[in-house]
Amino acid sequence: MPPIYLPAEDSFLLLKVLEKEIPKLIKKNPHLQFLEIGSGSGIILETVQKLGIQREHIYGIDINQEAVQHCQNLGFNCIYSNLFENVSGKFNIIVFNPPYLPENSIEPIDSKLATTG
Repeated sequence: MPPIYLPAEDSFLLLKVLEKEIPKLIKKNPHLQFLEIGSGSGIILETVQKLGIQREHIYGIDINQEAVQHCQNLGFNCIYSNLFENVSGKFNIIVFNPPYLPENSIEPIDSKLATTG
């Protein structure tokens, strides 16, 4: 099982944007449905809840079963899915911080899932 992707600079950049935009969107629609693809550590899910999106309207998916279990343990609706494969429903906000690094032949295979685009 690959390790859970830990937040890095890219995650914090996404958080900064969400912290700016979510409050404005909640004013327009207090019942926003939020989906994060690739929930990893759950930092985005936790942040949008702190910003005011209701926990029952926050969903996460990940291709890493360990990350899914971790986010479920945090109390979030999180399921195993390869992109939208197991997703149903409609969402007002969908975010995804996809793996984007070029393949590195010396990187262990189990971590390439989280890093290689």
